[in-house]
Amino acid sequence: MVNVKIIIPIIIIIIIIAALIIFTSNEETTKNEIEEKWIGSGPFAIDKAQYNVGEKIFLDTDGLKFDDKGTIKFLRPINDTHHKIYIKLSFDGMSKQQFNYYFEPRLQMYTGICSMDDIAGNWIVRFSGTQYEDINFEILNQVSSWDDRIFEPVC
Repeated sequence: MVNVKIIIPIIIIIIIIAALIIFTSNEETTKNEIEEKWIGSGPFAIDKAQYNVGEKIFLDTDGLKFDDKGTIKFLRPINDTHHKIYIKLSFDGMSKQQFNYYFEPRLQMYTGICSMDDIAGNWIVRFSGTQYEDINFEILNQVSSWDDRIFEPVC
């Protein structure tokens, strides 16, 4: 009987310690995964390196200097060596030091983006008027499992 009174609390303590270790390691892994996704250049960052067709691209700008002024250009691939401007955004650190922008590349006949093949590939985010390096990301020629939209060619 005395042994049971000692063994049960020891087992409970071991279970609590094991649960704390597992919880702490999962929390650290989740934080590291979130931090590793962002790709940045100076005050600019996008939320990941690869997207599926239909996903939104999120640009975070934080900490622009007062003399930072220029244009952000999202360049979509035409082929392996050439790109075309998809979106242009102006920025001026004198008026705003931080802002967010998101968009979803879409099939649009009037822009000549007719199929998923026109969206998929290696994109570039260029910061004209600054010394900041380009950010590169890829849009995969696939749709996320949660996205039930059909991306039929439009032209």
